[in-house]
Amino acid sequence: MDEPQAKRAKVTRDTDDYMPGNILEIELCNFMTFTTLFEKPGSRLNLVIGPNGSGKSSLVCSIALGLGADPQVLGRATSIGAYVKRGEESGYIKITLRGENKGEKITITRKIDVHNKSEWILNGKCLILHADNVL
Repeated sequence: MDEPQAKRAKVTRDTDDYMPGNILEIELCNFMTFTTLFEKPGSRLNLVIGPNGSGKSSLVCSIALGLGADPQVLGRATSIGAYVKRGEESGYIKITLRGENKGEKITITRKIDVHNKSEWILNGKCLILHADNVL
């Protein structure tokens, strides 16, 4: 006999059309191809389009690394220091997510440097400072 499928919890959009966990803002500094970038994605479908070398993959990598992905899973570099813009010593990724309620924001900042160190900041409070393993 087939087991009944579990029902997903219904998540509704608030009056601002965002759902909890949606990306509200992305800010980059000295990350891959970007000196600075500030983007505010829309609440629904977002497309990243542009010519080769314009930073589409850099933006996607920043989201993954800013939300905790290991650099090795991206297939571009094995250490976090390789994502700092060439010629710079450090940079950061700052991602603001929609919280449970319209006015609630969750801000995650990952500071990185060429020595493969990361500093994680959640809502302005430093959580972790560590050197990533280097092969």
